[in-house]
Amino acid sequence: MSGSDNPRRVYSGYALLVLGVLFWSGNAVIGRAATDADIPPLALNFWRWIVALIVFLAFFGRQTWRQRGEITRHWRFLILFCLVSIVGYNCTFYIALQKTTALQATLIQAILPVLVLLLCFIFLRSPITARQGIGVILSVGGAAMIVVRGDFEILMSIRVQEGDAWALIAVILWSIQAFIARWKPKTIDIMPFMTAMAIIGVLCMAPLYAWETITVRPMPFDTTSILFMLYVGIFASVLGTTMWNEGTFRAGGERASYFGNLYPLFAGGLAILILGETLHWYHITGAILVFAGIRLAIIQPRTKSGQSQNG
Repeated sequence: MSGSDNPRRVYSGYALLVLGVLFWSGNAVIGRAATDADIPPLALNFWRWIVALIVFLAFFGRQTWRQRGEITRHWRFLILFCLVSIVGYNCTFYIALQKTTALQATLIQAILPVLVLLLCFIFLRSPITARQGIGVILSVGGAAMIVVRGDFEILMSIRVQEGDAWALIAVILWSIQAFIARWKPKTIDIMPFMTAMAIIGVLCMAPLYAWETITVRPMPFDTTSILFMLYVGIFASVLGTTMWNEGTFRAGGERASYFGNLYPLFAGGLAILILGETLHWYHITGAILVFAGIRLAIIQPRTKSGQSQNG
């Protein structure tokens, strides 16, 4: 921590980051519980952003309107980002949660930092050190162990379960979202940006929601579904995102990035406590490999002034 940091401000940032991740983790539990409530995945995502849009417009509508010129000018990026994140990632993740356990799906999401590292290497030619290369191998190996549930003979027959395949697609889309976020227009403040995302997301989700309603099943509107929609709309979408952004502003981007690793731990723990899901040996082993890999790949060793890494 540098001398210019205000400790109380930084620690409050840490608290906001933890709360933000906790609210996001609850989204995974709701997504899995929606299966028992007979809530279709696309419907859950559509109504999630309807609720979020109402809140965003109520609190940030005027600010968004004032920045409408910049929003219109950067419409290509906004639509691309929305299709990858609000539509692509959220839909595939909710589909995954309908077909596999929340514990399984969220542990697979833990490879996100390594995927972003690989995207930077492929498209930006960012170098990968030997330490980072080992980290990539460990993380991918850990994720593979979770996907095949400790039975690597599955790879020989290519019989990965459908829900795990959807979870892999979801985390790939999430990594693309995190990768392209670096090009977010700096002239658009974060809350007007999120409001615009919600507007575009609702418009893009509307035909998908209509298709699902006609061809699969309609959304049941009862106490359970309404409570679920309110949680994912208010807590996961609005409060979780706002707390994460404010926490990042207070604590700093580098520190904040480490808190993202709490997501699979929180979500997995909530799945065990609330949904009664079972923790297996391959979850523990795979998670250890994933987080060890992330530590090697993302967290570089600090050196004392005048000393090499080898001391």
